[in-house]
Amino acid sequence: MFNDPRWVEVKSTGEQTGQEFFGKFKLKPFLKHKERADAVRLAEAYSLGINRTDDQRLFLTTLAFLKFHVVETDADWWNEGSGLDLLDEDPVFEVARQLNKIQEEINPSKKAASKKGEENQEDGSASE
Repeated sequence: MFNDPRWVEVKSTGEQTGQEFFGKFKLKPFLKHKERADAVRLAEAYSLGINRTDDQRLFLTTLAFLKFHVVETDADWWNEGSGLDLLDEDPVFEVARQLNKIQEEINPSKKAASKKGEENQEDGSASE
């Protein structure tokens, strides 16, 4: 019940191509420790030997974690490589935003922590 996968609809426009992306995703809200460890290893493998900016690392890490959160989808653009074959980043980040909404619904303290981090960024202080 707590961690049962949930369906969400994702609609996004690619920032590079202008292409419309749509799909339904069944997302597992939280990962088990083993899955998180596997996601970290996958993110490191995606970045291995490549100097990347923080933005690029964030994107590759997001892709790696979503690989474990996405249980099922009807989106061909995702099924063809779990987002790795796309020219655009926004569709991947939109899936992550939808996952974040699910997590905040289940765990209100996550929403409070997220809001606190946003407030700290707005006033220029660091968030952890």
